[in-house]
Amino acid sequence: MEQGKSQLRIGIILSYVNMLVGNLIPLLYTPIILKLLGQSEYGLYKLSSTVTSYLTLISLGIGSAVVRYLIDAKIHDGEEGERKVFGLFMIIFRVIAIVTLIVGIWLTFNIQIWYGRSLDADQLFRMRILIFIMVCNTALNFLLSPYISVVNAHEKFLFLQSMNIISTCFGPILNLIMLFLGYASIGMSVSTLLLGMLVNISYLIYVRKSMKIRPIYKDISFPLLKNILKFSFWIFVANVVSQLFNATDTAMIGAIPKLATEGVAVYNIGATFNSIMFSLTTGITSVMAPKINNMVLSGKSGKELTDLSIKVGRLQCFIMMLVITGFIVFGKPFIYYYAGKGYEESYWVAILMMIPNMIPLAQTVCLNVIVAQNKHQFRSIVYLVIAIINVIGTWFLMQIIGVIGAALMTGIALIIGHGFAMNWFYKVKSGLEIERFWKEVGKTYIIPIIMCIVFYVVSVYIDFYNLKLFFAGVIVYTGIYSLLLWKFTLDEYEKNLFLKPLMKVYRKFVRTF
Repeated sequence: MEQGKSQLRIGIILSYVNMLVGNLIPLLYTPIILKLLGQSEYGLYKLSSTVTSYLTLISLGIGSAVVRYLIDAKIHDGEEGERKVFGLFMIIFRVIAIVTLIVGIWLTFNIQIWYGRSLDADQLFRMRILIFIMVCNTALNFLLSPYISVVNAHEKFLFLQSMNIISTCFGPILNLIMLFLGYASIGMSVSTLLLGMLVNISYLIYVRKSMKIRPIYKDISFPLLKNILKFSFWIFVANVVSQLFNATDTAMIGAIPKLATEGVAVYNIGATFNSIMFSLTTGITSVMAPKINNMVLSGKSGKELTDLSIKVGRLQCFIMMLVITGFIVFGKPFIYYYAGKGYEESYWVAILMMIPNMIPLAQTVCLNVIVAQNKHQFRSIVYLVIAIINVIGTWFLMQIIGVIGAALMTGIALIIGHGFAMNWFYKVKSGLEIERFWKEVGKTYIIPIIMCIVFYVVSVYIDFYNLKLFFAGVIVYTGIYSLLLWKFTLDEYEKNLFLKPLMKVYRKFVRTF
């Protein structure tokens, strides 16, 4: 038990190390990429990545079921039952990998159907090469993904997060090497493929040699396969919705001649900051997924699940509100330093996406709860309807106000889906005490909102485009934010989360010297 708790604590710490490194590195190397590639080539690379991302839907949402069914088999059927489920998933993902290659190759040779009007012949040629390399990487990830799920299900967070950190650090380094050698976006895609191969093989070796777990391919349970497909169907629908929200904007922007690759570049710079906020606030949740599954499968009450949702939600909000309010105040000069001229609209793209995402990011545990309860069908249906409306609305708004229209429509759809529909469902169907959740979590918004208003007014009179004043402003804002939250918002549990690690380091330092 103590070892499990230790792994969980280490996993959370390493997840945040990975999160910090993963967000600092892009902030440092993306401007270099923009300079070396140029706006058009960068947009082409992002467009190719977006198009290829649709292939992840081929998994039919089964990837989200692996951890749940491995844990369930281990609890009820022991090690042999777990190995049989492992074998079943290996067979499933081999089929998925083959289908991905077939569909991806077809897509590679027919990309002109969608982008023949907006891209020239040379761009189409390079895009085909990029997509083919990315297709191979996606198929490889599918092929060996059950090994990662085994590590996660057994809560081996030290290895899991260590591999994540290695991927996070070495990916950008390899990309920069390829860029400086002159291989441009194609070199970046090749380096990603090679790193993916090494990481996936490392998981395979760890599971087989260290954990000594091998899949059993005999006595495949077809009733179990039916249950997995039934469970995964609604996750698949949710993944379709996620793809419509997160990727379709970019795909449609690239198809409009007046926007094309330059519009994709501007939109993706804005979306980058939204992604940073996501990674900053979901580090704990990714590690908590096995615990949430265990709590639900063990029959924990709605009150206990709500307590966990509040604890995690508040911690996520402390970080999230610092990022959002800080970006509102300092975002315009930051994007100027970060990307240069020509990316002014990226600020509004980021704002229009970040603010609506405050709702689901505070409730990531709630989402994991309904998935573990196998009650995620409603979410999938609601989001699918809203996502379709979002796609239609985005297409028309883009014709009027360009990339800002895409972000605006996405934000409106998120508020309707996450804000209203899902909170009703959490309250009525999942057993979560949603009023108590928002009462406790909502307290974390008060000070940041007041600070944001005050500093935004102050920013009118201070030139934050001056680099020294910019850094001074960010430091002062962060310092005041931290002090006010410590004084007026954090409870004893939250304060101890920060104090205990610091006290341990201090005691070790005192003993050493």
